[in-house]
Amino acid sequence: MKKYEVIYNTYKESILSGILKYGDRVDSIRECVKKMHVSKTTVETAYNKLVLDGFISSQEKIGYVVSMNSERILLHQEILDYSSNHKEKVYDYDFRIQSVSFDSFETTIWKRYIKDVLNDKKLMSSYGLAQGEYGLRQALCKYVYQNRNILCFPEQMVIGSNYQSLLYIFCGMLDKNKKIGLSTLVDEQAKQVFLSYGFHVEYLRPEHFIEDICDRKVDIVYVNTTCFTKNRQSMSERIRKNLMDMKNILILEDDYNGELVYASKIKTSLCSKNKNVIYFSSFSRLLLPSLRIGYMILNEEYTKKYSASFFGPTASKLEQVAFTQYIVDGYLQKHLRKLVREYKEKHLYLKNLLDQYISCPVILDETYMAYWLDLDVDLNRFNSLCEASSIGLSCSNERIGLSFASMDKELMASGVIRLAELLKEC
Repeated sequence: MKKYEVIYNTYKESILSGILKYGDRVDSIRECVKKMHVSKTTVETAYNKLVLDGFISSQEKIGYVVSMNSERILLHQEILDYSSNHKEKVYDYDFRIQSVSFDSFETTIWKRYIKDVLNDKKLMSSYGLAQGEYGLRQALCKYVYQNRNILCFPEQMVIGSNYQSLLYIFCGMLDKNKKIGLSTLVDEQAKQVFLSYGFHVEYLRPEHFIEDICDRKVDIVYVNTTCFTKNRQSMSERIRKNLMDMKNILILEDDYNGELVYASKIKTSLCSKNKNVIYFSSFSRLLLPSLRIGYMILNEEYTKKYSASFFGPTASKLEQVAFTQYIVDGYLQKHLRKLVREYKEKHLYLKNLLDQYISCPVILDETYMAYWLDLDVDLNRFNSLCEASSIGLSCSNERIGLSFASMDKELMASGVIRLAELLKEC
């Protein structure tokens, strides 16, 4: 520990413990130099930090005095206690729908690309482009053509940290008099964006989607095409076709994980069929949740509007440049193929476990790599038992969600057996 830190901690502890109270005079710099046997510069450094952190202040003709009262000391202690006690809980069996397969992601390769970018001083010392790095946009144009049959140019693409930030950007280009239709199953983050802008929002029932669009006379439709029905299935071909036939509607397509299909037949994107579609997607679950890169594809009209606007970058330049090379070298396509094989095997394995140990109706949520269980039990009691047994679950609409994405087969099996035992107690 450095000398100035010793002085800093000495006075800090004296104040927090109550030895030095609010308004008490603190040793002058000269007195502290003699007492601690250090240089004047060392004491000044310590005192400056104490002032910046709110422990002491300098008063004319008096010198340094304690400026932290009992109320602030209590708050200080509460913050420290909160920081130390409120850590994310780690479960022995983590079935929560918030993780992905970590083992499938080749971290050594990703580290290499990150290191290469960090070593490029010229690249790292400049700001990123507001629209996103051109190389990444170019690479993603090829990627969406290969995987979603979308033809677009880099000029049409905007890179962001996630789809919500991109949606905020897009809404900034919209006429505020527009009426927006949302599927009742669209997530809360998307809803919050539209409501925060003050748009008039109409909620559309998935089972009467086309009829509701017409009856409620909406101008714009935002829809998650990959998780559309109440049973968490993708939008049907019939509804896709009918939606595409509606010429005067602007469609905002959330095609989240549209290319990651392992249990059903892959569906074409709306954007590949219609020029009146704005496309949103991201890589948070395809790669890692901590990799915050999403993208939006604009049509001709909104590409011009974006070019005339003044938006700043929302995604890390470092990650963008590393990700570009990752795609160019073929690792993204390789990773996608690997995940398809892995999740196909895992979802079948979990389904067999559920059939064997837990007899209840289940729904496969392909987009979020999970099964939803309809359990005829007291869910509050069941959740409490699971928490006590270090089992992490997800809950939605009176259903229990079990993700198979990040768990190996052995852990998955023992977790399901333990769940079956807890169900007997409910």
